[in-house]
Amino acid sequence: MSYITLKQIAKAAGVSLSTTSRALNGKMDVSEETREKVLKTANKLGYLPNRSALSLKKQKTYAIGVIVEDNSNPFWSEVLKGIEISARENGYHIIFVNTDRNYRNEVENIKLLLERRVDGLLIVPNQEKYDDLLELKERGIPFVIMGRHVEGLETPMVYTDDVNGGYTATKHLIKKGCKKIAFIGAQSYNTASIERCKGYKLALKEAGIEIDSSLIKISTNSIRNGVMEVESSYNHLRELLNDKVNFDGVFAYNDLMAFGVVKALKEAGISIPSKVKVIGYDDIFHASIITPRLTTMKTKKQLMGKTAFELLLNPNAKDRIVLSADLLIREST
Repeated sequence: MSYITLKQIAKAAGVSLSTTSRALNGKMDVSEETREKVLKTANKLGYLPNRSALSLKKQKTYAIGVIVEDNSNPFWSEVLKGIEISARENGYHIIFVNTDRNYRNEVENIKLLLERRVDGLLIVPNQEKYDDLLELKERGIPFVIMGRHVEGLETPMVYTDDVNGGYTATKHLIKKGCKKIAFIGAQSYNTASIERCKGYKLALKEAGIEIDSSLIKISTNSIRNGVMEVESSYNHLRELLNDKVNFDGVFAYNDLMAFGVVKALKEAGISIPSKVKVIGYDDIFHASIITPRLTTMKTKKQLMGKTAFELLLNPNAKDRIVLSADLLIREST
């Protein structure tokens, strides 16, 4: 594939090579008439600026690396949308990769993006280990953590107040009359899951309800994508039913896991919400169209992405931005 050069534009426009360069780069010492002539010629010929050359000259690529765990989860798709909007508004583009919740993939993706000379990274860390993030910190490479709350790591973060979110979700079930509430969580090292479970326990304690460990199910198997999240929660619910554990409410880590819960209850012939009430977390689009429509904690997904991008661009911004989650009541409770 051949690209149009400045020399070809200069010849077609009937101006010098230096004038062509100055016109395309917005220099002030070119008349408007000449600039317009050069730009029209460049557009007609299909000229594409050499971004690599510009990057070498300015020591800036105007590219941001984005690493998420699984963009098949609509939650992360919305976060990505927020990043994309802010990037476009600020003249940046993004290079996006998935880790499939695998630490090795995270390490390799960081290396790949740094080889592309991105100006910074937005990361949803796997959280099995933090060695890669500590190395980024030591090397002075700008990065922002999204959706996770990591203590002891001095770097900008934007995440949801999951303790309060978990508390609000559980308190809602209690207000609806539930006294035996199950919590279906994600991996044991996932801070969002840990903090939602903490909020769940706080609400139970406040209501004088004993915390029953048999009602708390944390995923021990590897969960790589959204389909596996649904399967994991489905299997947890089947375990509760098979073990004949008594429960009248379920708080699922996220909406995808709530879908698995709903599936298992329906198959068992258990009515929602008359026998068991179910609440999810995130308010992804599908939560409003399943049957019954899912009560959930609505998170600020696009705002998370936009805020993370702004934090990366502004090194003097506040280090940690905590977003609220709001109760959204539907048919499942």
